[in-house]
Amino acid sequence: MNHPKGKLGFCALVSIVISSQLGSGIFVLPSSLAKYGPLGLWGWLVSVAGAIAIALIFSDLSSRFANSGGPHTYVLEAFGKSASFFTGWTYWMISWASNSILLVTAIKYLSAITGESSTVQILMLEVLLLLAITCISIVRINAIGWIGSCLMILKYVPLFVLPLIFFMFFEVTSFSQVVATDNTTCLGTVSTIATTSLLTFWGFVGVECATAATCNVKTPEKTIPRALIIGTVCVALVYVLNTISVIGVVGFDELMKTEAPYSLVMSKVFGNAGDITISVLAIVVCLSTLNSWIFTSGQIAHCAYTDGLFPSIFGKTNKHGAPIAALAFSFCGSIPFLILERIEQDGFDKLISRMCSAFMFVYLVCCFTYIKLIKKWYSNPKARRHRYVLAYAAATFCLFALIQDIIPSIVILAMFVVIGIPVLLKSRRTPSNTGV
Repeated sequence: MNHPKGKLGFCALVSIVISSQLGSGIFVLPSSLAKYGPLGLWGWLVSVAGAIAIALIFSDLSSRFANSGGPHTYVLEAFGKSASFFTGWTYWMISWASNSILLVTAIKYLSAITGESSTVQILMLEVLLLLAITCISIVRINAIGWIGSCLMILKYVPLFVLPLIFFMFFEVTSFSQVVATDNTTCLGTVSTIATTSLLTFWGFVGVECATAATCNVKTPEKTIPRALIIGTVCVALVYVLNTISVIGVVGFDELMKTEAPYSLVMSKVFGNAGDITISVLAIVVCLSTLNSWIFTSGQIAHCAYTDGLFPSIFGKTNKHGAPIAALAFSFCGSIPFLILERIEQDGFDKLISRMCSAFMFVYLVCCFTYIKLIKKWYSNPKARRHRYVLAYAAATFCLFALIQDIIPSIVILAMFVVIGIPVLLKSRRTPSNTGV
C-alpha cells in the first residue's frame, strides 16, 4: 500500500500504539505485584478493562477531530484554551519522564550483559542514546513508522511465544501460595486492588499516543480508531499471558526476591543462557517504546502550537516535516529526569508511580471532556446512553486507581501547572495559529 510522503499507514500506527504501551512495565511488574499475591491479578483485570474503555473513548474522540493533536485538542473543544493548554503542557512534561524511565530500564538490562559502570558513564550513555533516537525523528519522520514496525516484530513475537513455553513448566500450586498482605477486610481488599490497578496501568500508558500523530496519518478518522482498539487488545493479551505464566513457573515468593523476574524464569527454563537472551529482548522492547514516545513527544508540542496554545518556536519544522524545536525541547526536558533518577533513593520506583498518576489525571480530564461532548454529538437516546456508560466507567476507573496515591499526585500535578504558567503567558502574546 502506497502512502503519501511522510504519512503513516495502519500497520505503522498499530506499531506506535503497541510500542507506546508495551515497554518497561512487562519486565518489572511481575515482581512489583508479587507482594500482593493473587489480588495483583485482579489489579490486572481492572486495568485491562480501564485501558480498553479509555481506548474506546479516544477512538471516538479522534474520529471526530480531523486535525487532532492528542488530549489537549479535545479539551480545547469542551473547556477552552486555558484548560487545553495545561492538559497539553502536563501531557508533554510527563512524556519527558516516560522517555527517561525507558532509557534507565534499557541501560539496566545492558549492564546485565556488559557489567556495572559508574553513574557518570551510565548517564552519558543514556543521554547519547536519547540523542541518537531523537536525531532519527528529526532526520526523517516516517522512519519512525518502519523502525517501529521492525522493532515491534522483534519484541512482540518473543513476548507472545515465551509465555507459551513457560506454560509447559506451569504449576498450579504457585497460585496457592499465601502472601502476607492487609487483605483481611473488604476495605483492605479494595485498597489493594486499587493500588495494583494503578501499578499495572503503567503497562497501558500511551494508549492515546496515536491521536497525537493525526496530521501525519493517512485517513486518520478511520485508521486511528482501528489502530487504537487493535493495538490495546494485543497489548492486554501479552501482559496477562506473560504475568500468569511467570507466576506459574516461579511463584509469588520467588518473585518477591528479585527485581528481574524474567531473568529468574529464563534461568529456570533455559539455564544461564536465558539471562543474556532476556536482556537483549528487554533492550529491544525499551528502545522500541522510546522510539514511539520521542515521536509522540514532538507531535504533542507541535500540535499544541498549531492549535494556538504553545509559543511560535514550537512550530518550527524541517524539510521532512519533523518538529525540530519541539523534539529538541523534549530531549533537553528528559535529561533532568535521568539525573533525578540517579541521585534520589528509590528514584526509579517513585518516578514510575508519580508519572502513572499524572497520566491518570490527563485521562480523567479527557473522560470529563467526552461526557460534555456526548450530548452535542449524539442525538439518538440509546447511542447517547451507551456512550455515557462508557465515559462514566472510564472516569470511575481513573478515580479508583488514583485514590491510594491522590495527595502526592496532586502535588506533582501542581508543580507541572506552575512551571507551565510562564509558557502560557508567552503563548498569549503570540498571534493565534488557528486563525480564531
